[in-house]
Amino acid sequence: MEESTSKTLRYTKRWFAYFDLMGFSNLVRQHEIEHVLPIYEGVLKTIAQKAESMKGISYSWFSDTFILFTKGSSEKDFALIERVSRLFFQKLIISKIPVRGSLTIGPLYTQKQKNIFLGEALIDAYEYGEKQEWLGFILTPSVYEHLKDSSLHLERRAFYRKVDLPGVITHPKPDNVYAFAFNNGSINGRNIYLDPLSDMRHKAGIKYKKKYDNTELFITSQRDFGSNPSLTA
Repeated sequence: MEESTSKTLRYTKRWFAYFDLMGFSNLVRQHEIEHVLPIYEGVLKTIAQKAESMKGISYSWFSDTFILFTKGSSEKDFALIERVSRLFFQKLIISKIPVRGSLTIGPLYTQKQKNIFLGEALIDAYEYGEKQEWLGFILTPSVYEHLKDSSLHLERRAFYRKVDLPGVITHPKPDNVYAFAFNNGSINGRNIYLDPLSDMRHKAGIKYKKKYDNTELFITSQRDFGSNPSLTA
């Protein structure tokens, strides 16, 4: 999935997703590399499987940060990267790997072969990605604005809810942020994400208590979890 080696300027409007593994630095400090590497390799395998299954999606990573991006800014491009990003996030949570992420749209310059990524899209995704007090995957206000007059309006998307819990989004502009609703599966009436979150909470310690509280409150405050667990929808 290498990009063209053409010297033409690749600064164009794109969809861009940013993910970071929470607590990864502490994991590296506190454990032998033999313990950390299988986790890291599992994440890389997951993002490769999700991204490479669909043409038009590129990905890269450095340390505990993983990115996905499209070639263009069409609604079709959004549909592709939204699905890949959501499935990536779902798989990590179910696998008990704490992560948070964001998807945005904006100008982006890329030279993938040199691992160079610059532009407003990266900044926006990073800022919203880092300013979340929970384990969540959000669509930034730029996504809302871009799609508000289209058939893909976020208010009509089944897997997303507007974030209205106070203190979850700490970005200076928290309005019109939508998040993956953790609503695509239950077992015996219990949301499939609650048990993995509980296990991660136990290992994370008191430092991350608020983040897990916010995540679980967001999940349990919705009425319908869905009847069938699915990580492929």
